[in-house]
Amino acid sequence: MSLHMRKIYLIRHAESVWNSERRVQGTCLDVPLSPTGRLQARMLGERLKCLPFQAVYCSDAERAVKTVRIALGGDAPVTLSSGLRELCLGDWEGRLISEVREDFPEEIELWYRKPATVKINGAEDISSFRERSIAVMEEIIDSTDSGDLLVVTHGGFICSYLTHLLNMDLDDLWCFSLPNASITTVVLDFRPRLRSFGDASHLREDAVGLDGMPSAI
Repeated sequence: MSLHMRKIYLIRHAESVWNSERRVQGTCLDVPLSPTGRLQARMLGERLKCLPFQAVYCSDAERAVKTVRIALGGDAPVTLSSGLRELCLGDWEGRLISEVREDFPEEIELWYRKPATVKINGAEDISSFRERSIAVMEEIIDSTDSGDLLVVTHGGFICSYLTHLLNMDLDDLWCFSLPNASITTVVLDFRPRLRSFGDASHLREDAVGLDGMPSAI
């Protein structure tokens, strides 16, 4: 038995322009990083120099791709995956959160408290989203039988996967507060186990960015 316990480092992308503007992102692919996000990605890169990993997987959304390219350098081998995309939020995507609150006050209140009960026009079903997150993560884990793995994805995706690991309900999706450019570590033992959550200790105070909203929002 190997003395080295394999790990997965789950990284939420750095702050995007829409994060800073408080816009709903979801599966929008072409949202760039904000100036703060680019700074976060550079600081993340310094932290990752201390973490050995064998393979890197990344959502194909620009905010995730740019995060990994700044952090690791443009020549680093990275496998892009559409399966690692954020939860699709349909008609809410691209809108200011303040506008969504004004137009859908009851729905957005439920979204924070009981998201599985909310039906957003054109959005992905939360149950299907969790099934996707589980399937993609299991595929990534099975892709290699040794070495640590780096997965750069989205806050909602990470939270969804964690509700599975921790045997939580679908409505517990937003129980987590996950900073941009943070690292969540999962140990691959007799079963995947959470070791640390949302570690952003590598970010200076001026690079923490905005926080406090459910990640996919």
